[in-house]
Amino acid sequence: MKFTLIAFLSLLFGACQPTDFVKTISAEEFAQYITEEGVQLLDVRTPEEYAEGHLEGAVLIDFKADGFVEKAEAQLQKDKPVALYCRGGRRSHSAAELLYKAGFKQLVELEGGITAWNEAGKPVE
Repeated sequence: MKFTLIAFLSLLFGACQPTDFVKTISAEEFAQYITEEGVQLLDVRTPEEYAEGHLEGAVLIDFKADGFVEKAEAQLQKDKPVALYCRGGRRSHSAAELLYKAGFKQLVELEGGITAWNEAGKPVE
């Protein structure tokens, strides 16, 4: 009985948490995805990191800066897909969670960030 109650509560409360708010894909898949019509490309790194090299057409909104969500809402459309990346994947995942909570529902992140992108030999500006 105790096990059943714990399992039920875990299922109940686990179902309330958005665990699949973002799809994480490889550099190869990401390269293809960002060519699709309507996809908005978002770089969530710092301006200094962005200047060192970024994906062509990427909008920069620094995740660490104040007002990240407000800036995203001003520059991006909630009803269109957002493909986001950072250096290694942590910030983009955290940024995706905030964007999801703000109403962005089509979120895809680059697995391993721009580091993985570079390792895959993909172009940067």
